[in-house]
Amino acid sequence: MRRATAALAGALTAAMALTSCAATRENDTDTLVVSTFAFATEEFMEVVGEPFEERTGIEVVLDTGNNAGRLTKLRINKDAPDTDVVLISDYYAEIGREMDLFARIDPADVPNMADIQPWAVDPDGYGPAYTFQLLGLMYRTDMVDTPPDSWDALWDPEHPGGFALPDISVSAGPMFVLATGEAYGSGPGDAETGFRRLAEIGPDALQFYTGSTELTSLLERGEIAMAPGLDNFAMNSVEAGQPIGFAVPEEGRVMTANTAQIVAGAPNREGAEQFIDFLLEPEVQAEVAEVIYDKPVHPDAAVTPLMTEVSGDAAVDPAGAGYHQGDLRLIAEQRSAWLDRYIEEVAR
Repeated sequence: MRRATAALAGALTAAMALTSCAATRENDTDTLVVSTFAFATEEFMEVVGEPFEERTGIEVVLDTGNNAGRLTKLRINKDAPDTDVVLISDYYAEIGREMDLFARIDPADVPNMADIQPWAVDPDGYGPAYTFQLLGLMYRTDMVDTPPDSWDALWDPEHPGGFALPDISVSAGPMFVLATGEAYGSGPGDAETGFRRLAEIGPDALQFYTGSTELTSLLERGEIAMAPGLDNFAMNSVEAGQPIGFAVPEEGRVMTANTAQIVAGAPNREGAEQFIDFLLEPEVQAEVAEVIYDKPVHPDAAVTPLMTEVSGDAAVDPAGAGYHQGDLRLIAEQRSAWLDRYIEEVAR
């Protein structure tokens, strides 16, 4: 579990190395540097980057990495940013706002923001969510007789096959703390109850996973019967015919979102606004859903049959299905303390 701290240190070192060789950009309207996730970059360029280039004549350059490393790089380059748009998980976006790394957006400059699901629009005027993922229970359909409808399944000593839990350093980790607090305490801000309940089952976890590939491998090899995870983790396994299901709990329905942020002082601010507007177009949203398994926030964007098979109605209308984002500000404020608590109380 000390890997989480080591990972953050490694991210800092990598970001500093990248920064040292970065070229300075000022008023560069011919290029758009997009900081994004390190997976499915070819597919992303195919359905987003290249069509945007064709429409606008602006060259899209991707700068990839994990959330923590890319946020660190932005902080190092704060006085002379070389990035225009950051695609980043919602609670890391909240951390970036606290550091004054991101700029507010005038809705008139991103017209498609008027048509996306209301929850996806940031109330403080920062960048919108463009896709989302649901937290639930991934499980082996050949080891679990009845799809679990509650987080109680993890506390049930009779369930076969064992379980894994998310590391606090991955997106599902803080979400699961909040979901547990909501399901067994006073609400999603009741982290005390979340940590207390997780401490009860932490010693019995067979693994604390640190990535989606690790989780799906554990399930596909039958080393565990279930684990809290994001629904898009399950989709590739389901599509491949693996005996994997995704169950939505009756209580503690927490989701996470990927957001599109404009960097404060971006060299190509206008291009960044155009890019985010393009990313929110229904047709583009549907293409992203098709190739990356991320669910769209535009109500006119078609979701895939696989998404509704795995996640049900929540794949189309998460708020209507009782899902909500967790207290992002709480996570941002407590991130260091939660890392220590999780190591000492849950993953001991």
